[in-house]
Amino acid sequence: MHKLYLTLAFLAALTTAGCASMGSGSSSDDSVASTASLSDSGRSGPKMSDSDIVSAIKDAFKQDEQLASAGINVNANQGIVTLSGNVPSAQAYNRAISMARSVTGRPPVAANLKF
Repeated sequence: MHKLYLTLAFLAALTTAGCASMGSGSSSDDSVASTASLSDSGRSGPKMSDSDIVSAIKDAFKQDEQLASAGINVNANQGIVTLSGNVPSAQAYNRAISMARSVTGRPPVAANLKF
């Protein structure tokens, strides 16, 4: 009977140790990855210049039927994008912001758009 308890205790210890190593325990690789994701504040891809950001956003707007004729002004200063002007609808407003954010580098966007 004593051997049975020892065997069960041993199996419980192995199970607990195995689960801990497979679960959310952190290894040195995990801590490096989490530090990198915190340091870049959710932005991905290479850093773009302000003029490259503006050009990419304007090109994206030209490809969109609703936004091509909206007359949206696009400016960037130190990676922060500002959209201003008029858009035809709330849908176009949301679409413009979404498209601007999807540009490589995930720039922060301030919207001064009116519809």
